[in-house]
Amino acid sequence: SLSHTGSVTSAKNLPLPELPNTERRPSSPRLSISLSQSSLLWRELEDVRYSPDLELLTEDQRRLQEVVTSEASYCRSLDIVVDHFVKSKQLGQLLTTQDKNWLFSRLADVRTISRRFLSMLEQRMESDIMRFTVCDIIAEHCPRFRCVYVPYLTNQSYQDATYQKLMNGNPGFKQVVETLEKSQVCERLPLRSFLVLPFQRITRIKLLVQNIVKRTTPGTEEATHAIRALKLLEKMIRESNESISQMKNLESLVALNSKVNFECKTLPLVSQSRRLVREGAITKLSNSLKEPEKSIYLHLFNDYLLFSVPKEGGRFTVINHYPVTELCAEDCPVKLDTLQKNLFRLRTKQNLLLLRMAANP
Repeated sequence: SLSHTGSVTSAKNLPLPELPNTERRPSSPRLSISLSQSSLLWRELEDVRYSPDLELLTEDQRRLQEVVTSEASYCRSLDIVVDHFVKSKQLGQLLTTQDKNWLFSRLADVRTISRRFLSMLEQRMESDIMRFTVCDIIAEHCPRFRCVYVPYLTNQSYQDATYQKLMNGNPGFKQVVETLEKSQVCERLPLRSFLVLPFQRITRIKLLVQNIVKRTTPGTEEATHAIRALKLLEKMIRESNESISQMKNLESLVALNSKVNFECKTLPLVSQSRRLVREGAITKLSNSLKEPEKSIYLHLFNDYLLFSVPKEGGRFTVINHYPVTELCAEDCPVKLDTLQKNLFRLRTKQNLLLLRMAANP
């Protein structure tokens, strides 16, 4: 449910780092034209192509230099999506503030950080266009990357849902987007391909640094920078994954909370610390095995266990709930021909429950 996304994660509230007044330093004409305004690869730059040192570099070394040109290409694409789509007055008139935030997340912030990163790469490249290192710059920028990429990656599911909702339910939005996509500036690429660029870019940078670590002599300064950069990138991606999991878990709690009624004492389900571990149907038996079986449904959380009776429309009536710290599950010694499989006993402070799971729980 998109109506609950505003409070699902604190990642969106991460502050942006302070940047210089200008978004990027003035580049040299050679680099600004060759890299920022074209699709040239590093090896195709004039100073590289005619350098006698080019033949001395291994293919791995040549491939690693492409981080600068790939970042320049990435920044060009960010310019397109921000200037052509995000700032489109036609789109702006069709989008609510909330839809615009979900659809475009913090793309303008991503561009600002990426431009600053490219600027520093250009400075390093100018110092020695044939041999230059990048991992120390990547490590230095990881805190800035974290401020924009973690919330952007976390927002992906809401971005997808908003895009599908608008394309399928808002003919005006679809028409404007398709018109903007036909512009020559987009190079026949759809809006969706621009929106996924930050996901692809942060993964690509990580893979690049992994390759540098593999091909760098251990113990050297370059290897130290590479290992540090890789660890920081991996930490940032882990944080993104954890934030995504937290967001999805909280959304599932919100959805479940709207489907349950409590016959017993009410338990507030929505909590940042609560997560659903397992759920499924189960059969409750009498301890004497003489009374009729009763089908119930279990929701096992990290802190509570809910016993419910399924209702029509995917709803549940909760008949009891227990803190997991008060529960103890144990194998059942009872062996009957018809019930000898998947039996177990669940001890609570007040009761001893005899339960049978499905054949494939």
